[in-house]
Amino acid sequence: MEAQSDTLDWLYSLEGRGEIYKLERMDQALALLGNPHLKLRAVHIAGTKGKGSVAAMLDACLRAAGHRCGLYTKPHLVNLTERTRIDGAEMAAAMMLDYIERLRDLYERTGLALTFFEFTVALMFLYFAEAAVDIAVIETGLGGRLDSTNVVRPLLSVITPIGFDHMERLGYTIPAIAAEKGGIIKPGVPVVIGTRDPEARLTLTSIAAQRQSAAFMVGREFSYHSHAPAHRFDYHGLALDLDNVETALAGPFQHENGAIALAALELLRGQGWSVTENAIRHGLAEVSWPGRFDRVWQRPLVILDCAHNELSVEALLQTIDLELGPTVRPRLVFGCLEDKQWRRMAERLAPRMQSVIVTQAKPKRPLAPEKLLPLFARWVPSRIVHEPLDAISQVMAQSAPDDVVLVTGSVYLVGEIYPWFLQQAGRRGLFPEARA
Repeated sequence: MEAQSDTLDWLYSLEGRGEIYKLERMDQALALLGNPHLKLRAVHIAGTKGKGSVAAMLDACLRAAGHRCGLYTKPHLVNLTERTRIDGAEMAAAMMLDYIERLRDLYERTGLALTFFEFTVALMFLYFAEAAVDIAVIETGLGGRLDSTNVVRPLLSVITPIGFDHMERLGYTIPAIAAEKGGIIKPGVPVVIGTRDPEARLTLTSIAAQRQSAAFMVGREFSYHSHAPAHRFDYHGLALDLDNVETALAGPFQHENGAIALAALELLRGQGWSVTENAIRHGLAEVSWPGRFDRVWQRPLVILDCAHNELSVEALLQTIDLELGPTVRPRLVFGCLEDKQWRRMAERLAPRMQSVIVTQAKPKRPLAPEKLLPLFARWVPSRIVHEPLDAISQVMAQSAPDDVVLVTGSVYLVGEIYPWFLQQAGRRGLFPEARA
């Protein structure tokens, strides 16, 4: 246990190096490993909203079709091993420690000082290559053009809806943000474009044209019809038409994500991948993506949602209306990072809440609750509880069985609170662990 702690402490110490957005370092790091990323057949996904859900849906459908699928998502909620999964199972903790030590030794001997994210991406590529996955579904971390995952040479690129987030890195206009996301479009590689924003579409189709990449856009090559509040939608593509497709994920925005995933699967089918209609229906009906309108407790009803920007908060409120009713006023536990659109998020959430506890997630640039309190207090009884676990304990103790409790504002906040509910259920992690 001491060796495990030392290894993880060393890995997390790399966060002190910050983020360096240069792909040359990843090229060097992967060359030392024999370029495992070039051995993978992959789908690469970027976007502001929904890219994790689309990745989870693709993974579920590909596995249902019998393909050995690797899935890389970021960030994790509870365990670091969640980021790197094969056939739905988290990388075994013991195996991850072995990989960390192996890569640490190599990179320290060669003097290559990677950041935390660069290191975990290199680990993922090596793990997937050595496990000989049939296909890998890989989500970008931030942006796309200079994201550490963007060294992969995919079968297909996917870009989900685009909005304002990480503006200090990606730009302060939609065309600028879209250009960064569109950096994952590779010459001659088809791209699915799931955004409806006119400026983003123009930017992305221009990049695709310059790179001679066939573009498949929502509302043009493919469309969908939502049956919300039912968890069903119809999909209409170029060669695939499916009615009443059921998805396990709640919210009408997941129907949009489902359509984007189906467009990607349609293109993979065109490349010769076997994914039957039954596999698609089974995969979407069984898909699991924790922390997205995630009902983790019944009485009171507790919903954990990773909404962390204006776009995702709007989708969350729409889902509450459809799933629970427009008159429902949850008890909110909220915390976010200082570089997010916290004023806009608070302004949209506050009028809909019964009460608010403002808290502070520990990792990465948390916003001081004192800045948030006045924004909520204008609308609803609000108070500060600095420790997230204290906040959830208090709100659970004060809630009636028929109340609704909502935790949102940050992936990191959801990640800190999720273990409280896992412990009540006697679980350690969100997904099964792979056999070492």
